[in-house]
This record gives sequence, C-alpha cells and structure tokens, in this order.
Amino acid sequence: MENEKKISKKRKIFYIVLSSLALILAVLMIFSNTYIDVENITFKSPDIPKNFDGAKIVLLSDYHNQGENFCDRVIKITEEADPDYIFITGDIVDRIRTDTDKADIFLKKVSEIAPCYLVWGNHDKNVPREDFERLKSSAENYGITILDGTTIRLYKGDEFVSLTGNYYYYDYPPCDADFNIWLNHFPENFEPISEQTKKDGNQMDLMFSGHAHGGIIRLPFVGGVIGHNGLFPDYTSGLCEYDNSYMIVSRGLGNSGNVPRVSSTLHIVICELQREE
Repeated sequence: MENEKKISKKRKIFYIVLSSLALILAVLMIFSNTYIDVENITFKSPDIPKNFDGAKIVLLSDYHNQGENFCDRVIKITEEADPDYIFITGDIVDRIRTDTDKADIFLKKVSEIAPCYLVWGNHDKNVPREDFERLKSSAENYGITILDGTTIRLYKGDEFVSLTGNYYYYDYPPCDADFNIWLNHFPENFEPISEQTKKDGNQMDLMFSGHAHGGIIRLPFVGGVIGHNGLFPDYTSGLCEYDNSYMIVSRGLGNSGNVPRVSSTLHIVICELQREE
C-alpha cells in the first residue's frame, strides 16, 4: 500500500512537471511567433562616405503574407525609425499560402515611408508565374527598386555608395564605389560573394539578408538550430563577419507555411551607418 502511494506521488510529480514544460513551451511559441524584436545595429567603417554618416536603413525580410493587422505593426515600427532607405530581402509572399493581395498592401504601405530596394527570395520565385508577375508589378507601381543581378548608385549630394542586389550569388555586374552594399536573400551566399568580390578587386563591405528565420529554433549560447543546408547554420541573425566583409541577417517577419518558431522572435533591424575616421 505504501509503495502504491509512493508510485502515485511520483506520477503526480511527473505529470505536473510535464504539464509545466508543455505550458512553458506553448507560451514561448506564442511569444516567438507574435513578438517583433527591433534590433539597432551601428555599422562603422572608414570607407563610408561623409555624406552617408548617420544614414539609417531598415531591414525587412521574410514577410510571408502576414495579415493586415500585423502589417500595421511593422509599418508603425518602420515609420518611427525614420529611415533613409528600406531594404526588403525577399520572401514577401509564401508559396504555400500565396496571397498577393496581402503582399500588395505591405508593399504599398512600406513604399510610402522611404525609398525601398528589393531582392527576391525563394518563395517569391516559386509561386505560380501569374502571382509572381502581380508581385513584381505591385513593387514597380509603388516605385520600389527591384535589384535582380543589378548594381546601382545611392547618392547623397555628390557622394555615393554602390548597392547590388542579386538572387544567384554569381550573377552581378561590377561595383564601383569605395563602400559596397549588397542585398541577397540567402545568408549562405555571404562567403561566396565576399570571396568573389575580393577576387574582382572591389570587395563587398556590407550585406543584408534574411531567409534563415533565425534558425527556426534558437538555443542559449548556441544560436540557430535548423538551417536549409543542415543543423546549426553559421549565419542566422544579427551582425556577422567573414574575411573583412560583414553581413546583417534578419530573422524575418513571418513563417513558411505552418512551421512555427521556438525562441526565435520576429525581427526588424535598424542599421545606422557611421563613418569611422
């Protein structure tokens, strides 16, 4: 009888612990998939032109057709940042839950804040052709500059920086500035682009990216767990460095299909450029 009481007590403890863990996990998942973390990053370099000292960039990535109420939250944060430029690094739509109307609303509202520059992500490229053409037309109609294997100059006064955007890491025209910025959806392209541009004699200085969703699951002292090319990917969030090139990765604003995040909150990055004398 006494043994039965001990077993019953152990079971109760087990179920209490299990229930507590399940509750913690549920709360963590709700928080991870609804809270927007705003990260401020100051990027310093002696190659930043004087006229760009203090220039502010908002990085938005992986919107994945979030709803209109969520869109308004993103727009409010972006407006309050008062950016000079907005960089959109792909996956505006979701190939599993394709809804170009939601994407259209997002692009319209964000384009009214500041000049926007966009590169495509894998979801954008893999929706039905007619949906992609609608998405492209929306961006063009709202004055958003699409960079698809393209290099342009951003001017402030008589000084400029180079801005390149591409989908395939090897598809780009030459850069011609002292400070070269890149937009590319895939953080795994960071190292190849850094190496190739260094060979070309005009190394990429700062890249903006997304795609990884923070590794979907994040662990303390470890970082992102799940990558598209395996476990524990190298680049999933924040400021990264490789061979004198740097990259800022957004954990993104949405999820692909119904895959939830765990301890990897939604993410907007506000980057301020500072000239280092």
